[in-house]
Amino acid sequence: MATSKAGKKQQPRPRAAQGDADARSARIKEISKSSSQIVKDAAVLLDEEIASGIVAAKQVQQRFQKERRIDPGDFKDALTRFQGDAHDAVNLLNDQFAQLRSDENAELVKRFTNNAHSLLDLVVELVNTSAEIADQLAKSNLQRKQGKGNG
Repeated sequence: MATSKAGKKQQPRPRAAQGDADARSARIKEISKSSSQIVKDAAVLLDEEIASGIVAAKQVQQRFQKERRIDPGDFKDALTRFQGDAHDAVNLLNDQFAQLRSDENAELVKRFTNNAHSLLDLVVELVNTSAEIADQLAKSNLQRKQGKGNG
C-alpha cells in the first residue's frame, strides 16, 4: 500500500477509477484551453474598449477646456459598447463554468454570473451619474465665478 505525505495509508486506485480520473483530467485540460482562449479574447476586447474610453475621455477633456462643461452624452457610446461587450464576456465565462458545473457549485456559479451582470450595470450607471454631477459642478463653479466678476 502507498503512503501519502500525511502518513496515511492509501489504497491503490482501481483501474476503472484511474481511467475516470484520466478522462476528467483530459476534460479539465480541454476546458482550460477554451478558458484561456476566452481570457485572451476578453483581453483583446478590453484593450479595444480602453482605447475607446481614452478617446472619449479626451473628447470630454477638450470640451471641458473649451466650453467649461461636461456632456454625459460623450460617454454614452463608449459605455454602451463596453456594457454589451462585458455582458457577452460574462456569458462566455458562464458557458465555460457550465461545463465544470456540479451540484455543489451550481448555485455559486449562478450567483457569480448574476452579480457580475449587476455589477457591470451598476458601474455604467455610476459613470453616467458621475458625468452628470461633474457637469453640474462645472456649471455651478462657472456661474459663481461669473457672479463674482460682475459684483
